[in-house]
Amino acid sequence: MTSTLGQRLRTLRIERGLSQADLAGDLVSPSYVSLIESGRRSPEREVLDGLARRLGCSPLYLETGVAPEEVNEQRLRLQFASIARANGELDQARELYIELVHTTTGEIRTEARWGLAQTYEALGQLDAALTELDALTEASRSGEPGAPGLLSVMIIKCRVYRSAGDLARSIEFGESAWAEIRALGLDGTEDAITLGSTLAGSYEARGDLMSAQRLAGQVLAQAEQLGSRQAQGNAYWSACTIAMARGDLTMALNLATRTLALLSESVGSRSLAAMRINYAWLLLRADPPRLDDADAILSRAHEALTELAFAPLLAACETEMAWSAMLRGDLRLAAEHAGQAAARCTKRGTGLQHARVVGGLAQVLAGQEAGADVVGDAADQLATLGCSQDAAQAWRDLADALIRQGRSDRAIEALQRAADCAGLRSSTIRSATPTQVSA
Repeated sequence: MTSTLGQRLRTLRIERGLSQADLAGDLVSPSYVSLIESGRRSPEREVLDGLARRLGCSPLYLETGVAPEEVNEQRLRLQFASIARANGELDQARELYIELVHTTTGEIRTEARWGLAQTYEALGQLDAALTELDALTEASRSGEPGAPGLLSVMIIKCRVYRSAGDLARSIEFGESAWAEIRALGLDGTEDAITLGSTLAGSYEARGDLMSAQRLAGQVLAQAEQLGSRQAQGNAYWSACTIAMARGDLTMALNLATRTLALLSESVGSRSLAAMRINYAWLLLRADPPRLDDADAILSRAHEALTELAFAPLLAACETEMAWSAMLRGDLRLAAEHAGQAAARCTKRGTGLQHARVVGGLAQVLAGQEAGADVVGDAADQLATLGCSQDAAQAWRDLADALIRQGRSDRAIEALQRAADCAGLRSSTIRSATPTQVSA
């Protein structure tokens, strides 16, 4: 394949035994053909079509160097990759997309990059996903053929940064996309509801419950008007996470049940497994915990995810299985599940720290002193990642475990750290002298 349109034009002309004047005919002047061949002119569409007819090739070949039959083959491979991704065959999809990104040009290459970004996200390879999304952002802004809409790219960036634990960037992209949605009058669309649900979740993870609750309410109202089961399910789930963060587990359980009822017939097995894991999370933190129900749900989710070989969600599932085993008093099994979850996690992100928290708590309850240090370090990592509420909860759980072991001194320290993470300032009483206090 020659590298430029002009070179391809000259090669085909010589192969067919034509002079520049022969090729030009009454279409253009011979000097214009010369300018095209030298790369100093780009032919207009009608000129390109006319030259292609005289050379007996397709305009697409002159323009790109790719024959129509080769384009059809590439398009078929792109469809195979998309089917593999939809079926959960993520490793196969990734290899097909990578091959297309490196061997094709133009529209197909851009479409393959979009599929690759989504595949990387599904595999939990978030840095690789963001690399592709950055390239797609530029393609979308410049209007390249095959590029996804800029809004779609911003929505997935919001979601990927949230999964990576970078809540500041997640909210930055989410708020920018939300402003664009409002400016374009796209309130109430699937894109708006998907973005709103993700952004509300990022607010909640950061501990900004007021913003999360406000946005979740708006999204829920839009979903009710839209009437889509998928949209309503996303909105109900967003409202569920807010209720959960506020401590209203009764309302959260009700909303989670409605979410599953709406989405169980309309979402893929991986998404349904994720919802089951989150539902089990709620059941395990009800008062009293509904252990049997949670275990049954987690077992179904784990079976589906094992078949899909999807490590990030398997880790989340095993973390909740560890929590359930710990509540039952089976500390050996709890440590085993937590260790499996941690082994599946990447070094970056919150999943590893959540698994370490549960594993460390199981150690504390088993009388192992080192467990408290594990939980404390994991809580600090969560705070660094911007998950202040999760960090505060980890410190509080550690305090409860220490109290059960009779370690009230260290439990007080853990409670103080929980308050710090929750945004409560240290009191000046601690720094006052006894005389000052009595006075």
